This record gives sequence, C-alpha cells and structure tokens, in this order.
Amino acid sequence: MLISPRQCRCCGATFAQLLSLSCDRPDICSEDMEVEDNSAVLATRGDILTDDFCRLGELRFIRAVLAVPLANSRGEEFILGTWASLSRDDFDAYLDLFEMRETEKLGDRPAWLANAIPPDMAVPAGCMLEMRPGGEYPELRVTEQNHPLYPLQKDGAELEELLELLYAYGHDLPSLVYDA
Repeated sequence: MLISPRQCRCCGATFAQLLSLSCDRPDICSEDMEVEDNSAVLATRGDILTDDFCRLGELRFIRAVLAVPLANSRGEEFILGTWASLSRDDFDAYLDLFEMRETEKLGDRPAWLANAIPPDMAVPAGCMLEMRPGGEYPELRVTEQNHPLYPLQKDGAELEELLELLYAYGHDLPSLVYDA
C-alpha cells in the first residue's frame, strides 16, 4: 500500500512512497524574504533565510525533521521537514559544527517547533532537538503532551490521520484503502 505510485490531485506530483511535508521557512518568516546560500549566514548581518538557517532579529532557527511513525507498519515514518527555534548560543554552536558534519557533538537541545503543524495549531510545541550524525538534519521530538503531535509521534499515526494532515495542507490524495 505504501509503495504503489499515486498522484496528488491538487499538484499532479506522483509519489512512490508516503508523501511527507516540508516547510520552506519558519512561519514567522515573511514569504517575500529571499532564500540565500547557506554561506550567507556567516557573511551577512541582520535578518537572513537560507536553505538550512534563519535569523530574524534575536530569533534563531535551523532546519529539522519531525518523524511520525506509521502505526502498524514495519518502521515506515511520515517525515515533516520543519524548522526549530533555538537559543542563540545553541544556534552558534550548531553553525560551528555544521560544515564539519559533526553537529551530533551538541547532544540534545531544547527547541520550539517553528511551524504550525497541524496548520490550525496556533501555539508552538516545546520540543527536544536530537542531533544526528553525518550531517543529517536534527530530529524534533515533541515534549508537550497536550500538543496534537505528541501522541502521533509517541504511538504512531493511522494512515487516515496522515492523509487528513496532508489534505489540511492542500494535498488531496486518493484513498489508499481503495487502491490497495
């Protein structure tokens, strides 16, 4: 069921695996802010948005992933490409280790989910940012038990829950139940 190709009705993209979402910037970041090369975060002062970093005033953000396991599967995960807000000190330490692909040396760090997931969620989720080896994006683990992502991440999500989340973001996939 997860490996058969299917097409999104809204954008026409064909997916061979479970579609994941990716946010191109923290929600607080203006849509008209131009994305620059990662090197600009070191060379430029003031507000900046790159593929992996964002600096807005005193706020600091890095790209992260938030994995939601699929209930009753063999390790399948729904990956949300998100942004994490973290302290200035943690941001600077992450930058220092980013190019060497050694960010795992930082260990876990407190952070906030910087994107509204689900889309109608107005309150950011407190998280733990788990650094991963080899230059992989760090993973966000929701720590606020009253946030809707907490039980999904802890217990896994049913396929229909994930399809509803995709639909909330404008992706209208045909029901996999009937395609199986």
